[in-house]
Amino acid sequence: MTTHRFYAERLPAPGSAVRLSAEEGRHLGRVLRLRNGTRVLIFDGRGRQHEAMVTDDDSRRPVLQLGAAVAAAPEPAVDVTLGMTVLKGRKLDTVIRDATTLGVTDIVPLVTRHTHSGGNERAGGRLADRWRGIAVAAAKQCGRAVVPTIHSPVTFGGFIESAPPQAVRLLLVEPAAAGASTATTDVLRREPRPNCAALAIGPEGGWTDDEIRAAEAAGFRPLTLGRRTLRAETAPLAALAILRFAWDDL
Repeated sequence: MTTHRFYAERLPAPGSAVRLSAEEGRHLGRVLRLRNGTRVLIFDGRGRQHEAMVTDDDSRRPVLQLGAAVAAAPEPAVDVTLGMTVLKGRKLDTVIRDATTLGVTDIVPLVTRHTHSGGNERAGGRLADRWRGIAVAAAKQCGRAVVPTIHSPVTFGGFIESAPPQAVRLLLVEPAAAGASTATTDVLRREPRPNCAALAIGPEGGWTDDEIRAAEAAGFRPLTLGRRTLRAETAPLAALAILRFAWDDL
């Protein structure tokens, strides 16, 4: 039987009461219709996970009693920061969900030369809250106890300059932009597994030549996944899955 999981930003000491947020409470009380005495799991998005029992099934703000700590699914060995270009409509929602499931630690929306976002890069806190909610829901579904940090949108130049200095830096490029220095997943499999990586993925229109040159100057290696050009919202899922395989980090 599947144990339901819930998110609470702060977890007190075992034996203490935890009141869920309105959104989590609605899921527990109105969607799942869980009642007093039901045992669930609760996690804080930073790696802690505990047993808990419903003690007040008020559908608006239910209360749980925190129990013993429970080991969560192990996090990947490679911490990945995903720099993903802001996309039109709600395409970035799908990217955030899939990237959370595949274990990224940070997601940085990028504004690039060919960004056509429909104003998403300027949407502010309301959009950031929705993106975080999507990441929380994905973590609940896949068994993670860590929710990736969703950053405010930044320029591509700002991202490549601020990538962690110890990170392996990768720039996903289309097959037509591949050159002699472009890495492949076969090449990465022959190299030692890194501790962390920064992966930048571009917009529907691809990177400009100037952006590729700037990224290479900042230590990013062009990376191609093969001969096919992927959709912008599909590329992150494929790239992250292939990199996890290449690093033996599934």
